[in-house]
Amino acid sequence: MKAQLQKGFTLIELMIVVAIIGILAAVAIPAYQDYITRGQVTEAVDLAGGLKSPLSEYGADKNAWPTALVDPTATPSAGEINATLVGRYSTVTTTISGTYPTGTVTVTMTTGRASGSDLTLSTADGGSTWACGNTTVGTLTGAGTSIDTKYLPNACKP
Repeated sequence: MKAQLQKGFTLIELMIVVAIIGILAAVAIPAYQDYITRGQVTEAVDLAGGLKSPLSEYGADKNAWPTALVDPTATPSAGEINATLVGRYSTVTTTISGTYPTGTVTVTMTTGRASGSDLTLSTADGGSTWACGNTTVGTLTGAGTSIDTKYLPNACKP
């Protein structure tokens, strides 16, 4: 009698392939979500970082912080400066708080895993140096950042 040739895969082979794909997905999906969140937090850092120079210049000129931040398309009134306030994943929620030369800018995450968490940039010298997150720059230690450290860029990690 002639031996039959096997065509296709056995059930056990298919089950092994499905198990391997499941293990890979269990590792890859959370890592990808962390990667996405880090990208969203980086937007908040960029949004806040864009305020450093205008705030420093205003403070050096007026010896005070601006009273308000307005949209770049608006004409600023006395005590205001133009700033990008809203990003895709984050929003500048406060003007700079504190008494010149000490101040803090707060950005709140609006979407994603870090939604509702805050990122702060702090200065104690009128904006010459800024502490991102809870880092220490010179004698200043930033405070008020509630975003999980694993999502912060390296420049903002303590």
